[in-house]
Amino acid sequence: MTINQRHFLAFIRFALMGGEYPHGLLTEANWQEQLKIAKKQTVSGMLHEAVLKLPESHRPSAAIIAKLKGYVTYYEDMNALLNKQTCEIFRVYKEMGYHPILLKGQGASVHYPKPSIRVFGDIDVFVPDGDDRLKAWIEEQADKIMIDPRRSHVFAFSWHGVTIENHFCLVRFYNKKLFANMESIVKEAALEEFYPDFVEINGKKIEVLPPTIGLLYHIVHFSRHLIVSGVGVRQLCDIMLHIHCLHDKIDREKLRRWIDEMEIGRMANAVAAACVKYLGLPAEEVPFDYKNNEWGDKADELMHIVMEGANSGYWKMLGKKQKPWKRFKLYLQQQFRIYPFMPREVRTEVWLKLTNRFK
Repeated sequence: MTINQRHFLAFIRFALMGGEYPHGLLTEANWQEQLKIAKKQTVSGMLHEAVLKLPESHRPSAAIIAKLKGYVTYYEDMNALLNKQTCEIFRVYKEMGYHPILLKGQGASVHYPKPSIRVFGDIDVFVPDGDDRLKAWIEEQADKIMIDPRRSHVFAFSWHGVTIENHFCLVRFYNKKLFANMESIVKEAALEEFYPDFVEINGKKIEVLPPTIGLLYHIVHFSRHLIVSGVGVRQLCDIMLHIHCLHDKIDREKLRRWIDEMEIGRMANAVAAACVKYLGLPAEEVPFDYKNNEWGDKADELMHIVMEGANSGYWKMLGKKQKPWKRFKLYLQQQFRIYPFMPREVRTEVWLKLTNRFK
């Protein structure tokens, strides 16, 4: 990992958890690199917060601060819009008789020291009782259909200035055994019987996943994105803050069993170790024993993959100008690095990619 990357992670840790500020003095070129990394990792708002908390002697130029402030203003405006439309789409779905559950995004942001500057995404909604009537409403009301559920487990559409992703299953694994196990866990967690937790958004109670399956979902979502397209530091921040804020509400025995059933113990241990080492999560808050195995020592290896791939995955960022064989070679290299963390799903992913059998 480069010195600039280590500085960057120290700034994110400082912004989220406080403590002693990073003492290194950065040049203008170093600060420009910090801006680039933060944008790739979708945590520019956190870098802005860290900069504001630094003593004057350690701050970047006024131009750097102004650029970060511009990002933050945009994030604040968009998060206000997403919060408004989250409340509105939940009102509509409930009036139609459905039981929506908010996933990550605006639900995760409530755990941040300043939720309004978390880099926004789509509004992800799990609708366990979704049916053809809901799909018909979306087709009628959407400004544009982004992803058709006939080709995916997600029905994504633009609506009143935001993108909404309806999930008709919580997580789609390509491996049939893991997918069946995930569906079984959803039933055990009674999500289909509508026992969610709540967060408050704009004065409204919005349903989210209960803390235990919520953490499992965060880790599984991180793992799937790492395999399929890459994942950034923002997702690690979401996991870390979920643990930090809700660790005393997590059923440790149930979580450990679910992690074993999903065969993500290696990934979970490495993620926890990375959150402790790089983001400042107190080790005693981790709701499973991540240290007493070799995978608890894989924080550096996992963080290398995250820092190189960033939010979109480095092999996808090569673009169409690169020759297909080169893109595919880098794709296989990426899967080879991830394979030890989650072997069954990586094998299925690569096999389906090679045989062009994704559905």
